[in-house]
Parts: sequence; structure tokens; C-alpha cells
Amino acid sequence: MLGWNLTKQAKRKAKLTMEKIIHYDILKVKVRSDKESTRLTSQWDQVLQICRDKPLGEIARARLAFNLVDYITSEDLPFRLFITRAPQAMATIGEETRVYKEHRVINGKQSGMIYAKSEQMLPREIHYTNEFVATRYVAGTKTPLSATSLVDCLKAGDVITPLDGILFLGCKRIASDIARLKKSNPP
Repeated sequence: MLGWNLTKQAKRKAKLTMEKIIHYDILKVKVRSDKESTRLTSQWDQVLQICRDKPLGEIARARLAFNLVDYITSEDLPFRLFITRAPQAMATIGEETRVYKEHRVINGKQSGMIYAKSEQMLPREIHYTNEFVATRYVAGTKTPLSATSLVDCLKAGDVITPLDGILFLGCKRIASDIARLKKSNPP
């Protein structure tokens, strides 16, 4: 059974880390869909180049992708654009303009969502491959996570940011993943 009460040592480690700045040196991001056409690849290249040239917030990055790409998915937002609050970003865009959205099977799970400007021929099932090369720094010192699973990192008392979830743990919605773990394994 997974206990959520941290030991004194783990709490101390978490408190010390929270007071320090965590940043990332992201060397490589490669996200590909098995349904990705040349046109879609070109559209994503354009979006990513604009994001590299101009610092944009999460909603602005989501809006840019929504306007320039034929369709975006619940995988694209966190893994291509590092949007940690994707549902909220898309809800904001939905308040501004019409968003066609539909559930899809993404990476074998029924919980995927696809967003587009109009109803069009959208793939029924999509499989993504993600490859990230990144280094995590805490207060300027290279500090990798203690494990490769969310559960093990939590047990070790690691402070985990949403970007840690995306880059190192494969979690696109870390808060909901933690809530789900707590519900299935209460303290």
C-alpha cells in the first residue's frame, strides 16, 4: 500500500527543494503521430518556430496551435507545447471561438480528446511516440529525479513539477494522476 504521509526527511527535502529554483535544459523534443501527414508536420514546425522566436504563455501557445494546425490533441498540448493545464487552456479558447471537440483513442486509451476549428475527417485512433532529452537543475545543480515512475518519486519525497511529469515521467496531467493515485491508495 502506498503511504502518502512523507517521512520527516522527505518533508525536509521537499521543503528545501521548493525554496530553490528548478529549471530545465531541453536539448531535444521529438513528438510524432502515426497519422501525421507532411502538411501536419509542416504546420507543427511553423507553430514550434514561432514559440521559439517569441515567448508565449500557455493559452497563447494553445491558441496559436489551434489557429495554425488542422487539429490538435490532448497529447499535442502537453508534449509538443509543454502546456501543463491543457483542459483549462482549451476551455478559454472555447469561450473565445467555436471549438469542435471529440473523444478519441490516443495511445490505446479512450480518454483522448481532439480539437479542431471545424468538423472534419479526424482520425479515430492516434498513436504518439515521444522522445525528450533534458537535464533538470535545482538551484543550478544537475539534479535528476530519484526514479522513473511518479509513485516512486513521491515515495522518495521528490518535489515534482508539471514539467517533470512531461519530460521525465510521461505524465501529461500530473495533478489528476496524483489525485487518482491517492484515491486508489489512501494514506
